[in-house]
Amino acid sequence: MNELSKLYQLVLNREVDIPKGQILDIKKIDHKLLAFMQSVYNVGELGHVYTFWDTESKIDTKSLLDTYIEGMRLLMSVGYDLQIDEIKNHEEMPEQTSSCDLLFKINQDILDLRNGYSALKLQDALDDYFHFGFSLGITFDNILEGL
Repeated sequence: MNELSKLYQLVLNREVDIPKGQILDIKKIDHKLLAFMQSVYNVGELGHVYTFWDTESKIDTKSLLDTYIEGMRLLMSVGYDLQIDEIKNHEEMPEQTSSCDLLFKINQDILDLRNGYSALKLQDALDDYFHFGFSLGITFDNILEGL
């Protein structure tokens, strides 16, 4: 089992009180996606991705990691709601992509996911979200330690 699958299983274990096999609750999924996007933008703000005017303050790495993990849990719980049993390990980025570009890409991924709820579209969003975290200096080990 790859690292991301293990992480996904950890998150799913926290969702066990939700009955599986029911008809999709699109309203609930949409609310989770909105909450995820809010979390993504909070990570962007905490990581100084788009707060170019804030050159004085230091990045609070604990808050950044906590907020990042909160978003990861939300996105993975959407996978559970979509009844996706397994996800692949994240794909490596072929070249360095800026944090700003990744923010826009995640936004597009979520819109795509909302327009056609599928495992492939969720996987794209997860891959980009992990790359976003990596671009901010968050490691996979940081994520596991923060759970």
